Amino acid sequence: MALTRETDLGTISVSNLFFAQIIAGSFKLDACKGKVWPATKKGRQIGSPAKFNLSEFANAIEVEQSEFEGRMNIECSVIVKFGASISSICEAIADYTAEMTEQKHGGKPYRITIHVAGVKSKQIARRNLEVVKTYELEG
Repeated sequence: MALTRETDLGTISVSNLFFAQIIAGSFKLDACKGKVWPATKKGRQIGSPAKFNLSEFANAIEVEQSEFEGRMNIECSVIVKFGASISSICEAIADYTAEMTEQKHGGKPYRITIHVAGVKSKQIARRNLEVVKTYELEG
């Protein structure tokens, strides 16, 4: 679902593809490279480790207007490599997403929720973990 905002000039819509590009960019960080892959809401890995479909990932992302201060909530699902630190990977993804959203959209999200749908070694072992990071307004 696209995020919309009413202004004096009309309605501005921001597609989930915008957020999918930002989150996918976080997968290239040193803390995440080769350790995390996008997943659907049901826990299926999207694409191959080397390449995935950004449109399919965008369909798996939830962005909604927060009731708190008119900011947004972002939710996505990932699969993490076995042995990698889930908390450090999720923190890196959330911080990068918040920073890039603030730069490109003009406001920091209120909450970023990352669902860890599985842990991958040879097979994907299903997990149902949820890492939530809430951002306070600065100033």
